[in-house]
Amino acid sequence: MFTQTLSSLGVFGTNAYLIWDDQRRGVLIDAPDNAGYILKKAAEKDISINKILLTHGHCDHIAAAAEISANTGADIYIHSADRDKLWDDNANLTDYFGLPPTVHPDPDKVKTVEDGDVVAEGDLEFEVLCTPGHTSGSVCYIIEDRMYCGDTIFKDSMGRTDMPDGDEDTLFDSLAMLYEFDIRTDYIMLPGHGPSTRISDERMSNRYLLYAYKTADERHSGETT
Repeated sequence: MFTQTLSSLGVFGTNAYLIWDDQRRGVLIDAPDNAGYILKKAAEKDISINKILLTHGHCDHIAAAAEISANTGADIYIHSADRDKLWDDNANLTDYFGLPPTVHPDPDKVKTVEDGDVVAEGDLEFEVLCTPGHTSGSVCYIIEDRMYCGDTIFKDSMGRTDMPDGDEDTLFDSLAMLYEFDIRTDYIMLPGHGPSTRISDERMSNRYLLYAYKTADERHSGETT
């Protein structure tokens, strides 16, 4: 497996990630702005982008998906709860931020994923881990010891929940789950914005992750079944 980080794309400084195998069969994690730049970087390494895996449906992660799909034939994968954001510029926050309209993808090229699904491309296999809260359909994609975590968690921080379809309590539940997730593996966390980190470092220093884990029982103590 080979990887390349494409950092700080578009007006929101969003990360995208190219991953490919020995046969140069490639996957793109998130598709911010700058479709031409992403396609150029793939062409420089003779990588065929065959799948686009979206961590969620906000405009700064999907803006280039339609153009890249049209140029490469790649299918676009997104959680079912965020699927409609690909065609709804109010829901994907394009209108919220006053940005130019998003180019919408061909519906026939869009596939939905659910928790526990595996998306395969050549020798690459990505496990889908649902982490709602930033949006209802936010997911992480896991391959080997790498977790592409979108806007769920950042180095020493977490994603926003003050925008439409965000929910703080739900995100704290997702963070509490991540705190305990597969403790045998020290995952490299590759977020949608900012630098990479390791889950072991976040367990020690990320106050949002620590709060979510330490208050999990308390936050749900009043719930009834």
